[in-house]
Amino acid sequence: MTAAILATILFALSAVSGKRLSHHLTAVEANVTRFFIAAVFLGIYSHAFGAGLGGGALGMFFISGIVGFGLGDYGLFQAYRIIGSRLAMVMTQCLAAPFAATVEWLWLGEALTAGQVLAGIGILIGVGLALAPGDTGQIDKARWKVGIFWGLISAIGQGGGAVLSRKAGSLVAEGVMVDGLSAAYQRVLGGLAVMLLVFALQRMVSAKRTGVNLRAGVVPAKVKWIILLLLANALCGPTLGVGAYQWALNVDNLPSGIVLSVVALAPLVIIPFSMKFEGERPTVRSLIGSVVAVAGVILMTNLVEK
Repeated sequence: MTAAILATILFALSAVSGKRLSHHLTAVEANVTRFFIAAVFLGIYSHAFGAGLGGGALGMFFISGIVGFGLGDYGLFQAYRIIGSRLAMVMTQCLAAPFAATVEWLWLGEALTAGQVLAGIGILIGVGLALAPGDTGQIDKARWKVGIFWGLISAIGQGGGAVLSRKAGSLVAEGVMVDGLSAAYQRVLGGLAVMLLVFALQRMVSAKRTGVNLRAGVVPAKVKWIILLLLANALCGPTLGVGAYQWALNVDNLPSGIVLSVVALAPLVIIPFSMKFEGERPTVRSLIGSVVAVAGVILMTNLVEK
């Protein structure tokens, strides 16, 4: 459970840096770059100290990366543009856990206990209560439906990627140890492949870049800031964050529904950073939701450790 909590904190830091990064690069540009950086760091570690591309489950880990990183992240960034980052994150985090738990039950035969289900529901209710927007009337109804669609795609991608990752863990050859960072490396290769494909298709459709053009007028200070944001995002997200995430799934062998329920706290962890760097103040509803969600994590932690 410690690995899942660590992943939550790292994902929150990744989200903070990612939000700032989105002002300088397009979603595809940012994802291609951060996945590439993560692949380099994880590859160096994995080939030197870990399993590299071995372990016997590379194909499944790769597919998990395609679904989780590729489909999930692409859907999330599409939802950001239409319904906003807060609602998009709530949709992804809250719906991914029950989706993963359902698929895991139907496919892998691993049903959660009644207590774990109640704790997971408490976490999801808390996250939704804390972050759900109070007014959506300003959003065009037609685009709202499209935004909801991409939010669902994001949740399905993240939940499906988690289940596929646990399935990959069960396929690892007997006597072979695929640690969290090595599993993250094999997964991030799938996400990088998808983002490179999307990037290539976009370039084919239009030669005009919509993001920042580093070759045309970006001052050195801004370039350095973008590089720092990319490094922070890549390390906290697809490198160390996913490494801790994979550790919880494949080494600690926690069910996907539990891991995703804990990771659903990531949007709440962002609140202190928003207060510090963006001047935001949480509402009473946000505080109540935070308490409910944290109580759910504490309960689920106790249930898992017993």
